[in-house]
This record gives sequence, structure tokens and C-alpha cells, in this order.
Amino acid sequence: MDLTFRIIWFEDVDEWYNTTSRRVSRYIKNKNFKVDIMRIKKASDFDLTEYQLQNYDLLIIDYDLEKIYEKDCVKSIYGTDIIHMIRNGNFLNDILFYSSHGFDIINQVMKREGLEGVFLADRNNGEFIEQVQLLIDKAIRRAENLINIRGIVMDTTSGFDNKIRDLVSIMWPVLGDKEAEIANNIKKKILKDNIKTAERLDKKYPNINANNIDDLLNERDFSAIRQARLLSWCIESNEMIKRKFQEILKKYLYMSNGEVHDKFFELYKNDIVLYRNALAHIKNTPSIDSKVIIGEVDGKAVQFDQQLCDALRKKLLSYENILDEMYMFIESNF
Repeated sequence: MDLTFRIIWFEDVDEWYNTTSRRVSRYIKNKNFKVDIMRIKKASDFDLTEYQLQNYDLLIIDYDLEKIYEKDCVKSIYGTDIIHMIRNGNFLNDILFYSSHGFDIINQVMKREGLEGVFLADRNNGEFIEQVQLLIDKAIRRAENLINIRGIVMDTTSGFDNKIRDLVSIMWPVLGDKEAEIANNIKKKILKDNIKTAERLDKKYPNINANNIDDLLNERDFSAIRQARLLSWCIESNEMIKRKFQEILKKYLYMSNGEVHDKFFELYKNDIVLYRNALAHIKNTPSIDSKVIIGEVDGKAVQFDQQLCDALRKKLLSYENILDEMYMFIESNF
């Protein structure tokens, strides 16, 4: 599992699906995940080979799916046909099998067909939503282990590194008379902490400008934290960009006292980088129930638990939105 909760849903009735899927989507988003629901309206169009089912967190399958009218007969496709196809393909995804005929009927069908590892629900009462929510919670708990959370953080922040480089690159041509000041800050404030690196890069980039800034950003020694500091300077250099940045922060990062920090570098370092570094350096792999300290942030010990997992997902989604909206704004206005 990554930051997206993925569902394949077999349902042919539009109105019921639209209403119910919105409720399911809201529930998943409140768990700090993005939602990807692939609806299969015509079961006859489903080809198992076209889907990487191992990447889906839940399958939701109706009993009555489709009637195909041929010359002298009517051929029905049932949810059981799909479930057998999936299990015969050696996919072990959690499946919620439901019907408007009631729980007793669907239970009889399951026993008759010899289906295993399948959860049941009556479509026509609150039980359906409750069962979906229970299976969502189950999938999330299963994924809340250190290996998976560390993978989510590393993979997502790697994407952030690319977004930050892209932002600096697209902002550099609009720095105007601030370009020389920021170029000087790169050498004096970013590179000075490593003399050998500073000397090598200083020789390679005697003048930092629009023609070579992309090359500098892609230097291995120009780390993510350095790129974040550079982006922060670029944001502060332009009043229009700075004001927009504050608007975006207020949209996605409300602090407990109702205020937001205004410097991207400090904000990103404390919310993302310190946690990424702590997760990267822990050696053991505790379960979510283990009381394991993964490191310190702001001098406070950070315990790996369900609350931390939820908080990290929320922050990662927030920064993804912040970086994406900043890029769209600059691209559209400069």
C-alpha cells in the first residue's frame, strides 16, 4: 500500500453506486489516503489479465452483475463467476460480496459455490457500509508496519525532491535582481558546511544562473534539504509568489493555534525531513503494537505507533498538494 487506497468495484446500478461510492471515498480520505476506485459496470468486459490485482486493497462485488441476451436464451453473469476467476488466478485480495436479495441468500450462494476468504453484506441496510469500513480499517492496519510506512515516506519524499527541483527551475528565470543574491547565498550558506563539496561545486559552477541551475540541482551533493532551503529563498524573493504560498499553506497546514509557519524550509524540515531521516536510520522492524522509539524530532522522542502513521500520511498528502498548487500557480502566472 502507498498513499492511495485502491478498490475495484463491480456494480451495474448507477444511482446506488454513485451515492455509496461517495460515502466510501469520504471515509478513506478521512483516514488520510487518496482514493482510486475502479468501477466495473459491465462484468463481461472484465479481463483479469488487464489488472494487477495485487495492487488493489479491496474488491467489492455484487451478486447480480449482468444479463446478456442472445438468440434464444439469456446468459447471466454473477459475482460468483468473478470471484472464482480471481481465486483461480491465485489472487488473495479481501473481497466483499453483497446482494440486494439479503444476507441469507448471499450466504447460501457462498456455501454452495465453496467460496473462501469472502466477506458478506446485505446491500439494503447499514451493514454494507459498516462492512466496507471494517475491511478498509483492516487493510490499513495491515499496512501500518515500519517497513511499509518507511517505504511510503521514502517513495513520496523522493517525488517531493523532484517537485522541489522543478519549482526552483521554473522560478529561477523570474528572480530578476534577486538572482545574484540567491546565487551568492548558495555558495556562502548552503555549500560552506562541506568544504570539499563547496570547492568542487564552486569550480564547476563559478557563476550560478538560469543556464546551469538545473545541473546544480541534480548534483548528488546538492541534497534534498539544501534544495528545500533554496526553494524557500526563491519563494521569499517575490511578493506575489510569497502571498500565494501563504494562501496555500493556510489551506493545507493549519497549526493547533490557528497559525501557519511562513518559511518553507523550516516547515518542510520539521514536518517531513526529520521524520524521513529518523525512519531511514532505524534498524529493527517493529510491529504497530511495539513501543519503539524511532528517533528524536525537536528534542522529543518519536514513538512508532498508529497515531504517527496517520500523522505522516496527512503531512505527506498536504505537502503533495502544496507543491503541486505552487507549481500550477507559477506556471500559469509567470
